[in-house]
Amino acid sequence: MTTAPEAPPNSVGAATPRLHHYGLAGWAGLRLRQEISNWRLFLVRLVTSGLAVVLTVTILPGLQFASWGWGRFLLIGLIFGLLNALVKPVIQFFALRYLVASYGLVVVLINALMLVLLSWILGGDIQSRGGLSFLLGGVLVGVLGLVLDSLAGTTPPILDQSAAAVTTESRVSEKTA
Repeated sequence: MTTAPEAPPNSVGAATPRLHHYGLAGWAGLRLRQEISNWRLFLVRLVTSGLAVVLTVTILPGLQFASWGWGRFLLIGLIFGLLNALVKPVIQFFALRYLVASYGLVVVLINALMLVLLSWILGGDIQSRGGLSFLLGGVLVGVLGLVLDSLAGTTPPILDQSAAAVTTESRVSEKTA
């Protein structure tokens, strides 16, 4: 006698709490605490964000550093990482309507705004020939950040390994049955 197949475990992982009266905000808070406590992930994201900004300013002819030293690299990475972690989600929340309507093209404007804020916080250390340079820098920092984060492995997988194994096992058992 065959029994009904068991439901696959939660594909998000064992660390995902069940939604309760706190709802999605409680889950997001727990995930944020887990990501902050992972200092290696924080360090890798710090390096990738700093490298993305340095490469953007170096590659793009309209942007340049007023003064450069390798000690500034960590400062740039730290400040840009904090901007991306704290300020960017707030801006994306308020621009959500425009993000959806433009199919995500507003992200380029938000990245350009992050570069402008970084330049302002650093006291004009990133000099620009105009607004178009920051706009092109927003495109480039977004693409470079995505590539570097993917190469470094900081982006979470779309499908968890345990869920992929369950899916593969169920396909194999379906073919043999």
